[in-house]
Amino acid sequence: MIVLRPATQSDALCLGILSTQVFLDTYATSGINADLANEALQRHSPSVFETRLASKDIEITVAQHANENLLGYVDLQFNSQCPAIDVVGPEVLTLYIQKPFQRQGVGKALLEAAENRARALKAPSLWLTAWVGNVGALAFYPQVGYKDAGATQYAINGINYENRVFVKTLKKS
Repeated sequence: MIVLRPATQSDALCLGILSTQVFLDTYATSGINADLANEALQRHSPSVFETRLASKDIEITVAQHANENLLGYVDLQFNSQCPAIDVVGPEVLTLYIQKPFQRQGVGKALLEAAENRARALKAPSLWLTAWVGNVGALAFYPQVGYKDAGATQYAINGINYENRVFVKTLKKS
């Protein structure tokens, strides 16, 4: 059985490791280089999650088995400027699911939780970005109602990587 719950400070260690694992599985498809290693350490470490979890502008929801092992998480950041449309509002900064649990409804459940939170904040939309090399994500988001709103760049150590911006208009519940 899969359970969703708000992340707590005690999750920082596992979130950092899970995040690093999924990041490297997704982006280091040709091996690890210094740029990817630095990005993993600077953006996905347990200390980064400790800081994020202490912020009032961020909510992280985790998915776990009933045995309490983490399977994935969604990182919702409030008041972000969308690079493709003139909207300031909640952004799904990260939706990461461990590879063995992908395509089992975990990502969809976490994304729905983020959408419900955005609706509760009366946000008209929710947006996120996905790297153009992440074929699974590029297929997943349109299937769950997100529209491609254009391109943006994400820099890792000064090197730009194209990302697609996806936006979903939220209907009032």
